[in-house]
Amino acid sequence: MNIFKVVMAGLALSLGSLAAFAHHSTNGIYNEETELELVGTVKEWRFINPHPTMTLEVDGVEWDVSYGGSAVAHLMRRGYTAETFKPGDRLRVRGFEAKIQTVKGLLIRGTPTKEDGSPVFEGAPTDGSL
Repeated sequence: MNIFKVVMAGLALSLGSLAAFAHHSTNGIYNEETELELVGTVKEWRFINPHPTMTLEVDGVEWDVSYGGSAVAHLMRRGYTAETFKPGDRLRVRGFEAKIQTVKGLLIRGTPTKEDGSPVFEGAPTDGSL
């Protein structure tokens, strides 16, 4: 019986390490050497795991704005909800552009603000911290 428990524990640990290894990172996807600022209109806000995203229209071009390393629970602790952003909201966001130029993607850094720089919701930092 003890051997069975040891084998099962080993199997559980190995499966857990495979899941952790399989989780993706943003390395190599975004140009993290240069920060870009966009001002645009929210088309869609998806407050879902593994990473919330929004579609932001900037000068007629749709950008996929990703929260990369932040899950829903992480953002909820900072005051975000499924209702934080609505279609038609004008936002200012900062982050790192996708390396592939045909993809309009941005890995967000900091907290988006309204177009005029004011906070999107009460308690939201406007200093760029996330």
